Amino acid sequence: MRKRLEILLAGRAREELKALESLLCSQGDIQVSSRLMVNGNVDPLEGVSPLPDALILLVGDLWEAELTALCERPANERPPLLVVGPKGDVELIRLAMRAGARDFFTPPIDDGEILQFLRELARDRRQDAARVARTTAVINAKGGSGASLVAANLAHRLARKGRRTVLVDMDVQFGSLPLYFNLVPDHGLVRALESADSLDVLALEAYLRRHDSGVGLLASSPGDHLSLGEVPEGRVEQLLQVLAQANDEVVVDLPRWINGAIACVLERADQVLVVLQQGVAHLHDAQRLRDILIHELGLLPSRVSVVVNRYDKRSDIDLEAIGDALPGLVLRTLPNDFKQACHSINVGSPLGEIAPKSPLTRQLKALVEALDEPPPSAGPPRKRSLLGWALPGRH
Repeated sequence: MRKRLEILLAGRAREELKALESLLCSQGDIQVSSRLMVNGNVDPLEGVSPLPDALILLVGDLWEAELTALCERPANERPPLLVVGPKGDVELIRLAMRAGARDFFTPPIDDGEILQFLRELARDRRQDAARVARTTAVINAKGGSGASLVAANLAHRLARKGRRTVLVDMDVQFGSLPLYFNLVPDHGLVRALESADSLDVLALEAYLRRHDSGVGLLASSPGDHLSLGEVPEGRVEQLLQVLAQANDEVVVDLPRWINGAIACVLERADQVLVVLQQGVAHLHDAQRLRDILIHELGLLPSRVSVVVNRYDKRSDIDLEAIGDALPGLVLRTLPNDFKQACHSINVGSPLGEIAPKSPLTRQLKALVEALDEPPPSAGPPRKRSLLGWALPGRH
């Protein structure tokens, strides 16, 4: 990790660059390099690798072309920007903001302005280095198993623990998470994906709806019409990067089908929770999903857990049978509390708020605590049942 801030100065006025370089170097242990832009070169970052910690652009007559070139770069290829230019040009300032400028200074620049900019830059870099958002993906083994209930209440509990949490409903056609919080997205997931190549931490907030608990919900708006198959994987990856920069916890509720965009989330997830119920059809699909996660996507078994929702210890398909069918995966259970679960969704309030002492709420809290524990050793493989997609002796 670099210890000193690396600042790139770019502009077309040699003497102004030298003066600003001297001013920056007087502020402390900073590595400053200057780039004199000549001829037809309008991109201040063309050929620059690695990117600096910040770019200070002294704009001149070609300011429109220079700032447009920065606007056209993906957000992750634009370092923090400070623009220095003439006072009073509204169009210049507007385009500078579009290019991601954190501030706009007019000459002459004094020591206090530069020092404040450098302090904020150093603070943000420390925060970015310290923040490593955990991503938890939740997916049904079979439709209707309860993944959305788990994802919503998982995110709510994490937020109540003081962690900056975002909840993403990746089902752009039939997503239901807004109902769990009584929220209606205005400019949601689809718009965020459309703008992913220019999205940053500050702009992200415009696409979220905040619940009183602090959960930031990113879901499709009612008028959105898009298939996730139409979304390029690269945009999903860009969105996940920004979400990870802005939060401590990222919880993603996934639709029950695997394409490139969904695989992108699964491969990035620190933990994948596969939600199922006790039925042969559920177990059949869970086995197939396990094979996809581990053998096709290459996830370690320690990153995949099974959540048995509406667990009934009297069921013909008990935990031993599920463990035999899904070897190497940790099993967790949630009790059957259909009445409270339905009431929670109907009133748009998480279980932790309307039924804080219910067995289901307590087990959801335990699930959150389990996520913080180190992954257990897989141990020796268990003997697998002979499943012809039925369980011998368990009729």
